[in-house]
Amino acid sequence: MKKRNFLIIIMLNIAFIMQSYSQEHEENQSESHKPAAHHKAHKKHVISGSLNHTVIFSAIKDGESASNITLPSFGLNYTYAFNHKWGLGLHNDIILEDFVVKGSETDQNKSSSTSNEDTAIIERGTPIAACIMVIYKPVPYLGLMAGVGREFSSHEDFTVIRFGIEAPYHLPKNWELFGVLTYDINIDAYQSLTYGIGIGKMF
Repeated sequence: MKKRNFLIIIMLNIAFIMQSYSQEHEENQSESHKPAAHHKAHKKHVISGSLNHTVIFSAIKDGESASNITLPSFGLNYTYAFNHKWGLGLHNDIILEDFVVKGSETDQNKSSSTSNEDTAIIERGTPIAACIMVIYKPVPYLGLMAGVGREFSSHEDFTVIRFGIEAPYHLPKNWELFGVLTYDINIDAYQSLTYGIGIGKMF
């Protein structure tokens, strides 16, 4: 059920991209007879993917005390650039493994199981996070990001607050290579740090 909700979000996002691309194509056709200088406008759409590592804080492994663990993850993003400095995106991430974390004290009554009376245990099964992100670029090769979203799992869902930094490097034919670093705060659950490298296509 949770994965189906995520797939619906992705499908709506794809539909929005196709609609935006159609409008962009019509605008380009209407301007085909204008001087070449008018065709140097920035690309408004970016679709990208990234291979990441996610550091889970307060994770419990093999029944031991809470510690930090690193798990593989990947991202799939869509960004709409209003101009050279501001953009809005749907950024989606999935952690490829199951894990268990020590929850906050306020979450003890909601946890799926407890190892003792004082510790809340939160189980996560390949969680998928979808966040709406605002991107600001003070310079062309640095993007500052902040947003909010939802993390979906077969066990329980949590609201996510995300902050991040993205460093794109532009390649020929409207491709870009980028490094990304994000910090997620899952409300009443756990916190994580994700870093990785990705590639995107601008159009």
